[in-house]
Amino acid sequence: MKRSLALVAMPVALIVAAVAEAQAPAKHDAAAAAKGAIVYVRYCVSCHGKGARGDGPLAADLRVAVPDMTTLAARSGGSFPEARVERIIQSGETLRGHGTPDMPAWGDAFRKTEGTDARTPDEAIRNLTHYLWSLQR
Repeated sequence: MKRSLALVAMPVALIVAAVAEAQAPAKHDAAAAAKGAIVYVRYCVSCHGKGARGDGPLAADLRVAVPDMTTLAARSGGSFPEARVERIIQSGETLRGHGTPDMPAWGDAFRKTEGTDARTPDEAIRNLTHYLWSLQR
């Protein structure tokens, strides 16, 4: 009987550890951020600006103010909203009252990942997300 309890307890412990890891806050990846800087300059500077403060050369021409990307964590209760940022970059975000997405979807644009060390569009988006994470004030 003791032996069977040990066999049952071991998988339960593994499940508990996996759940705890899944719920743990994600960690910033500095190497991904360095690659993401290339993606940012290529695709984001024109609207978000060199310092990611929403002051790019095209920002004044847009109907909606471009957000300051250096305050994402502060505006999300102190934690960087990694999954939300990835989702918005991938497919845009429809805001109630605005109708169509104000932030264009970039998932298709990232099919050309040449020069970014990303093998897939998803990896380019992940790298860009980590770059934005590195800019948080």
